[in-house]
Amino acid sequence: MWNRSEQTICAISTPQGVGGLAVIRISGVEALSVCKRISKSLNKKKVIESHRAYFSEIFSLSENSSENAFVNKIDEAVITYFAKGKSFTGEETVEISCHGSKFIVQQILELLISCGCRMAERGEFTYRAFMNGRLDLVQAESVLALIESQNQASAIVALRQLEGHVSKQFAELISDLTWCLAHIEASIDFSEQGITVVDTGVLVKKLESIAEALKTLTHSYQSGKLIKDGIKVALIGEPNVGKSSLLNLLLQSDKAIVTPIAGTTRDAIEGDTLYDGVKYSISDTAGLRDTDDPVEIIGINKSKTEASAADVLCFILDCSQKDWSQSLRLAQEQKNLRKIFLLNKADITTEEHRAELLGRLGQNNAAIFTSALKPDSRADIFAAIKATVGSLEYLNEALISSARQYEQAAYSFEMISNCIHELKQNTGAEFVAMYLKESLLSLQKILGQVYDDQIMDRVFKEFCLGK
Repeated sequence: MWNRSEQTICAISTPQGVGGLAVIRISGVEALSVCKRISKSLNKKKVIESHRAYFSEIFSLSENSSENAFVNKIDEAVITYFAKGKSFTGEETVEISCHGSKFIVQQILELLISCGCRMAERGEFTYRAFMNGRLDLVQAESVLALIESQNQASAIVALRQLEGHVSKQFAELISDLTWCLAHIEASIDFSEQGITVVDTGVLVKKLESIAEALKTLTHSYQSGKLIKDGIKVALIGEPNVGKSSLLNLLLQSDKAIVTPIAGTTRDAIEGDTLYDGVKYSISDTAGLRDTDDPVEIIGINKSKTEASAADVLCFILDCSQKDWSQSLRLAQEQKNLRKIFLLNKADITTEEHRAELLGRLGQNNAAIFTSALKPDSRADIFAAIKATVGSLEYLNEALISSARQYEQAAYSFEMISNCIHELKQNTGAEFVAMYLKESLLSLQKILGQVYDDQIMDRVFKEFCLGK
């Protein structure tokens, strides 16, 4: 949009639908004057204080009279004013809290548009906050992540990012890289005079420190992504080993049909649950076996697809089965890096039998005994999954969860690694400077110090209206 900063925008910021209240947000140079035109009480006040709420009646305007001619009462509302420089967007902002009727909300929005506002684009309020220096791009992404968070862990991560903990880490690395680049370029300028601006050993040590910090940040993406999106778990195994029963236990609901008939589950059944502040997406799959049934074959192929896409694969074995050879062969075909064996129906086994089963499975495989009839198995399975995934350091203040941030940080790390290698090989300073510039540019893109339309579209395209 051209001249965005000169336009006053409006949108409903609460979810669409009927509710007790709805909040309409207006931001821009004409925000207060537009609201005065539709509010009798605000129109009469000489001074409107920032961060103060005013009870007001909203009126439609006469098309044939003066601009302050109020006609029909639309609603009673509470209007809150935020002065320029003291709002989320950094612009003059007004929020109208009206009744949650779709009809009333639509009437007020149409009234605002008739007074000179335009409907906001997706994420435009946050976009304006970024353009006005209220947020950097990492914080802008965290706004959406916080809105979409569905568990305690993801909310903590998003809030830490919004508070600027991750941005501070990247800002410090940008400062250190700028120092290194300045000294290298100075060395190039003074090379003909034989003046050494900075010792190579000092520069290498500084860059290795930056590289280590970047390595830590890029590695944090694995935990950040799992916390943000949830841990995807696939329950897989032969028919009738108890996959559906375990799914119901983990989800604490009768999501899957359980019968003694082999092959009851023909399609993947998925459900979400929260445990210890983390979201888990768990799928029950069709039993793996050799079959000529074309419908069952489709289900088995879907099972293998679910297994390959899972963060953790729980391969279920039946403790009552005497022969595990086919099950173990099927398990070996699954190439997941994170795999747990659930030795199910353990309630019908003895201690001696359990020891025998573990010996049959081998010491190199992670395994726990489970039973869908034992509620304690739920906690045991989640503990095993968490141990397999590794520590989810969501209390770490510098944790990235955005693919965009990860890609740029990984590229920056690669360029710094090249730079260190070239310095140790005594390569010309011009090559070193080239790598450093690329690394610095990547970090600046993360915070939005350097950006283009492609970057902005990637950040804001998923935002909802009103934010």
